[in-house]
Amino acid sequence: MTGAEVRGAREQLRVSLITLKDVFGITGSFVFTRAGDLVARDLPSMFDDTALGEASGRLMRLHETFAAAGDQLDVAVLRFRDHKLYVKTLPTGALCIVSGGAVNMPALRMAANLVGRRITPALEALANAPALPDEPEPPPVPAPAPRPAALAPPGMRIFRGRPLE
Repeated sequence: MTGAEVRGAREQLRVSLITLKDVFGITGSFVFTRAGDLVARDLPSMFDDTALGEASGRLMRLHETFAAAGDQLDVAVLRFRDHKLYVKTLPTGALCIVSGGAVNMPALRMAANLVGRRITPALEALANAPALPDEPEPPPVPAPAPRPAALAPPGMRIFRGRPLE
């Protein structure tokens, strides 16, 4: 899989994740492979990639624990105070949805099923790729230069940098 194909598959995943926010109460979502590699995310910046990568590994261990006991983990809902983490197992990874506690669960379940079916081919392609290259960080946006203070005598108005009388 070439770098362009990897970027295309990740972009397809990200675009599909954005549609989950159509369900009222969903904060965002992320997708990871069975190896625990984070491949796509649509979450506020307070959820950093390091924390999501760590959560991905732990959630895969949870899946493996059920498998070791002979059970198949299809869906899990983890509750944290006023929030929920909905985890849907896919053939080569998992879809995780972060939501508020008051989210409509039937709507969330339906949206997760639809998005899960849509992202499965791209996730399989990424999971079977020899190595998942890291996405380059976008260059930082420079802060706008400060505007010089207007030098008008008290009581004068300024329009487009020139004093008005």
